[in-house]
Amino acid sequence: MALMNAGNRFLLGLAMTGVLALAGCATTPPFAPALAQQAQTAPAPQAVARNARAPATPMAWGGTIVKVDNEAHDTLITVLAYPLDDALRPKLRDSTIGRFIVRARGFVEPLIYAPGRELSVIGPVTGFRQGEIGQQPYQYPVVSEQAMHLWPLAPEPSTPRFQFGIGIGIGSRF
Repeated sequence: MALMNAGNRFLLGLAMTGVLALAGCATTPPFAPALAQQAQTAPAPQAVARNARAPATPMAWGGTIVKVDNEAHDTLITVLAYPLDDALRPKLRDSTIGRFIVRARGFVEPLIYAPGRELSVIGPVTGFRQGEIGQQPYQYPVVSEQAMHLWPLAPEPSTPRFQFGIGIGIGSRF
C-alpha cells in the first residue's frame, strides 16, 4: 500500500511538473480581450487619411516605428502600418497599408521605441496631422493610445560567428 502511495505521489508530481511546464510556454495576449474585441483593424490608416473622417470605434493598428517625437506632455510615434495577424502583431511580409501617428501619454524612450521596432496600438482616431514624406505632403491619422504593445526583438541566431575544424585540403596553395 505504501508503495502504491509513493507511485501515485510520483505520478501526481510528474503531472504537476508537466502542467507548470506547459503554462510556462503559454503566451499571454498583449491586449485585454475586451479591448481587443471592440477594436477594428479596418479601414486601413491609408483609407482613413484619404477620407479624412475618423472611425467611430477604436482602431487596432500596427507596424514598424519610423520616428519618435517627445513633446511636453505626450509622445508622437510615427508608424509605417502593416496588416495585423490574429494576435494583432504586424505582418511585415505583407504590403504596407499607410502611416499613422500614435499619441502616447507621457515620455516614451526613443532608444527603446527605436525605428524599425514592431508596435501595435489600440485607440480612437482623434484627428489628423499634416506632414511630409520626403517632399510629398501626407495626412496622418492620429490614434490616441488606449493600449500599446512593443513587440520583442527577434532573438539573434545562436550560431558562432566563426567556424573552425580539422581537415585536409588537397590541391590548396598558400
